[in-house]
Amino acid sequence: MNPTQIGRFIIVRELGKGAMGQVFLAEDPKIDRKVAIKTVVMPQGTSPEMARETSQRFLREAQAAGKLLHPNIVTIFDVGEADGVSFIAMEYIEGDSLDRHARPDSLLPLGTVLDIVSQTAAALDYAHTHHVVHRDIKPANLMVLPDGTVKVTDFGLAKNPQANLTQSGVLLGTPSYMSPEQIQGAELDGRSDLFSLGVLLYELLTGVRPFEAESISTIIYRVLYEDPRPPAAHNPALPGEVNLVLEKALAKSPGRRYATGSALAADLRKAFASLPPESLTRPLAGVQPGFAAVSSTATRPTGSTLRNERDRRVPIGGRATQRGATDPRIGRPAVPGSGGAAPAPTLLAHHPGKLTALFLTLAVALVVFPRFVNRDEPVRSAERSDPLSREAGPMASSAALTGGPQQVEIAVETIPHGATIWLDAIRLAEPRVVLSMADPQPHDIVARAGCLHAVAEMTAEDLASFSGPLVMEMRPRRETVRIASQPIGARIRLNGRDTGKVTPADVEIDACEQQTIALSKTGYRRWEKTYKPEDDFGAMAKSLDGIDLSSIPLGTVLIDKPAGYDLAVYAGGRQVGRAGSPFDLTEGRHQLTLRNEELFVQETAPVRVVGGRTVSPSITLPGLGTLTVQAHPGNCKVYVDGDYLDATPVLGRSIGAGSHRVRVVYVPDGSVREESIVVKEGEEYRLMVRF
Repeated sequence: MNPTQIGRFIIVRELGKGAMGQVFLAEDPKIDRKVAIKTVVMPQGTSPEMARETSQRFLREAQAAGKLLHPNIVTIFDVGEADGVSFIAMEYIEGDSLDRHARPDSLLPLGTVLDIVSQTAAALDYAHTHHVVHRDIKPANLMVLPDGTVKVTDFGLAKNPQANLTQSGVLLGTPSYMSPEQIQGAELDGRSDLFSLGVLLYELLTGVRPFEAESISTIIYRVLYEDPRPPAAHNPALPGEVNLVLEKALAKSPGRRYATGSALAADLRKAFASLPPESLTRPLAGVQPGFAAVSSTATRPTGSTLRNERDRRVPIGGRATQRGATDPRIGRPAVPGSGGAAPAPTLLAHHPGKLTALFLTLAVALVVFPRFVNRDEPVRSAERSDPLSREAGPMASSAALTGGPQQVEIAVETIPHGATIWLDAIRLAEPRVVLSMADPQPHDIVARAGCLHAVAEMTAEDLASFSGPLVMEMRPRRETVRIASQPIGARIRLNGRDTGKVTPADVEIDACEQQTIALSKTGYRRWEKTYKPEDDFGAMAKSLDGIDLSSIPLGTVLIDKPAGYDLAVYAGGRQVGRAGSPFDLTEGRHQLTLRNEELFVQETAPVRVVGGRTVSPSITLPGLGTLTVQAHPGNCKVYVDGDYLDATPVLGRSIGAGSHRVRVVYVPDGSVREESIVVKEGEEYRLMVRF
C-alpha cells in the first residue's frame, strides 16, 4: 500500500518493507515532529474473527511496550488502527543496525562489542522489570547512533500474538535467535531475551551464528539439542573465559542462564580484563566459520558420527579420546593431536559433490563386498527393527557374525557399566564388536540399560583407529509417541508445559522421567494421566493414540448492552462475545470481564452457566464523560489506569464515568506527574500539567 496518511500522521516516504508490513517516515501534526510509522498486516488466510482478535491483542501489548521509557529503547508514541491497518508510531532515529557487523569480514573491536552488549543488557533489564519480554533480539533490531548510543527497536512488535498463530509450513520469528523454550511454545520470561542476546554476542565476536544451518528444521534442532562450538575456536583472539560466559548465556535450561543482562555484561567485562588495552580498540581480524563440534566421551575419526538423545547425528572431527583428558581452554574432552583446538571441518561438510561420489562408491561396494564376512544377511533382515525397541533380539557373538582373517575387534565400555550391547539389530553376547575390514558400511553400536541408551555409528575403519576401548556415555532414552484424541484439536500439555501442539501430534517423551500428559479443548472435560518410568512404555504409547474426550454441556449467556457504547466480554482471558448478543459457555462457574479499552471501561461479574439454559447476570455499567489533558511543554505521553491514551494535547476524549488514575510523562527526560481523578457522567474533566 502507498498511503498518504495513517490516522493523524502525514506520510512523508516509505523507509522499508518486510513480511509483516511497511515502515514509513511521517509527520505528527499535533506536535510537529518526525515519527516512524510501522504498519502490521495479518498473514494471508487469517479469518476475519481471528484477525480482529489478533489486532486487539497486538494493540494491547504494543501499549504495554509504550510504557517503557529508557535511553536505549526506541520510544513508542502511539498505537492504533486506521482503515483496517494496525500501526505503531515510534521515535524516528538515524543510525546503523548491527547486521553488517555480524559477518566475519566486518567485526567490531572487542571494546565496542562490550559497550553494545552492556547497553542492550541495560535496556532488557529495564523492560523485564516492567514485565515486557522483547522476544526478537537480533542484530537487525539493534540500532547504533552516530554517538555510539544503542537503541533496541521493535518493542511492542516482539510480543505480537501472530507469533502464536499456526500456519501450515510457516514459523513466525527468527529461529536462529530463539531460545529453546520460545521454540517449544512455553511461557517466557526475561531469560529468553538473554539467550537471544547470547546468540547476538556470539555472532558479534565470531561473525558466525552458533546454531546456523541451511534449513529451519535443522536450526531448531540445534537450538534445542546441540551445544555450539566454543567461540574461541572460530576466533583465536578471544580469551578462553568468553567460552564460559557464552556457555552460561546459551544454556538450554533457563534456570542455568544469567538471571539479568547486567550479570552477563559484568562477566563479559571480566573476561576481557585479561586482554591488553590495545586489543579492545582495534577491529578483529576476519575469521572463517568452522564445522560444529561436540565433545563426547566416545569420539571417532573424521567423518563418523555419534548419536545420542533423540538419535541425533553430529559430525565430529579428530581421533579417539583418551579417558580423562581435557582441553583447559574450554573445559571439555580434548582431541589428541589437535593441541586442544577444535577439529577442522570434515571433507564431507563442504563438498557435496564428493559426498555424492562417495555414496556411489559405497553402493558399488555393497555389490562387491558382503556386509559381514559370514553373510548371515537373511537373519539380519528378519531382525531389522528399531534397535531401541523393548523386544530382545537373538543372542549372538560379534565374532560369530564377522569372522575372517582381516578383522577389527574392540571392547565396548559404558557409563554406567553393565549395559547390553547391540550391533545394528542384533544383541551381542559380550561387550565386544568385531567387523571385517572389507566392510565399508557404517553400523549402529547401541548400548542399553533400562531407560538409558547411547548409539554410535561406526565403520570398521573407524574402530581400527582406536587405541583403547570404545567408551559410550548413556543418556535418558527419548521416544516420539503419537497423541491423538476424539475429537481432534485438543491442546497438549506435557508436565504442566504447553507443547504448542494439538492432537493428533507427535510428542517426545523422556522414558526415564515421570510424565504427566494433559489434553484440553473448549467444550470438553480436561483429560490428564501420569505415567511412571517403570510403566510399560509400549502400552503407554498405545493408550495415547486414541483418547476419548468427554463433552461439557453448553449454556447461553446474555448481557444487556449499555447505552452509547459497546462492550467486549472475556472469560479466562479469551473473548467469548459482546454485550447485547447471546453467546455460549460451558456449564459451570465463570468470571466474566466486560471491557471497552478505548473508553477505559472495565467491569467484572461472576456467572453460573447451566447446560441448555439462558442466564443474564446483573451488572451495573457506567455512563460516559469526557477528559481533556494539556501539558506544558507539550511533548508528553498520557496514560489512564496504566494504559497508554495519547500524546498531549488530549481534547474531549470520551471516557467511562468513575475513578481513574492519570499519569503524564514528559518524554525528553522521563519526568512524571500523576493524579487521581473522578469523571462524572455527561461532564468534562480538565487536567493541566506543567513540567
